[in-house]
Amino acid sequence: MRNLTATLCLTIGIAIVCVFVARPAYSQSQNNIPVIVMGEDEDPTSVSRESDIFKRVLSQLKDSMFRKGFRIRDEEMITVDLGWKIVNRRPKTELIESAKLANNSAKGNHHSRALVLFRIHTAKKGLSYSTKIETRIAVEIYDLVSNEFLGNFELPMSRYSAPLDCDKFCISNVVGKRAREIAASIGDELSKRLVNLSPPTGRSTSSTPAALGSNRGLCSGLKTTYTVTLRRFDTSEALGVINRMERDFPCYSSHNLLPGKSSAVRRYEYVSRANTGKIDEWLSIAIMEIGLKPGKDVEIYFRGDEFILNKIFFRSKSVSPPRGSRYK
Repeated sequence: MRNLTATLCLTIGIAIVCVFVARPAYSQSQNNIPVIVMGEDEDPTSVSRESDIFKRVLSQLKDSMFRKGFRIRDEEMITVDLGWKIVNRRPKTELIESAKLANNSAKGNHHSRALVLFRIHTAKKGLSYSTKIETRIAVEIYDLVSNEFLGNFELPMSRYSAPLDCDKFCISNVVGKRAREIAASIGDELSKRLVNLSPPTGRSTSSTPAALGSNRGLCSGLKTTYTVTLRRFDTSEALGVINRMERDFPCYSSHNLLPGKSSAVRRYEYVSRANTGKIDEWLSIAIMEIGLKPGKDVEIYFRGDEFILNKIFFRSKSVSPPRGSRYK
């Protein structure tokens, strides 16, 4: 009996350990999108970021997303690093601009893929026996790289009872006590939407041949539209690179020639789920396969969402001009 009990305890213990170990790993693989959460308070009827309501909801929301495995970028931490100053009542365009500027930083931990904007509206109505407080939460989601709108939603309007003489401080306490449940509701809805945009690590989303290596685990990011610029490539070289990007690069989705083609410059729209580091690596391989040397014959630059392949021309040795030449 003792041996049976010990065996059962050991089995149950191993099962519990496996659950606690495996669950976060699964969560992390599903939610591999860096997210920045920002509050929009331009509307004077919305709750200001100075308000305790705003701070408590934001704090709980970040915690809720973090617990679901998302990589959360903190606006205040980035602001301190970059020497910025956060002001109240900022318009939506300014919030988007600041998030994009942070993505141009040389530090990877300043970069976000998804931008979550939320607004909190509160209103109070005096009754003969009490005060009724109403709250409305609106959320919008954007892709900072592709500039795509990823959706929006509103939480159902909530109504709370408060004392008859409830002032501003009282309202802050009444709504602030609900910050955890408000954040949990927002976090659950956001998780459903963002997880659908981030396939599990290890699943291939490409049906093209993976001639440059296995695509297992590479195609787990959001679909991204890049601009690929080829400078000073002749037609056969340019087609050689683009054909390899279409045929051989894992995670390929589509590509198209952009307007403005000339003999010196070609620009392509290139859509892929691969991250920038892998595309940079594969471009170097593709360049070598067409007989050029990365860093010597071709320089590769990455700027924002654009890869620039600049073919270098080496000048031949200069010849002394003949006597009497007018070029002196």
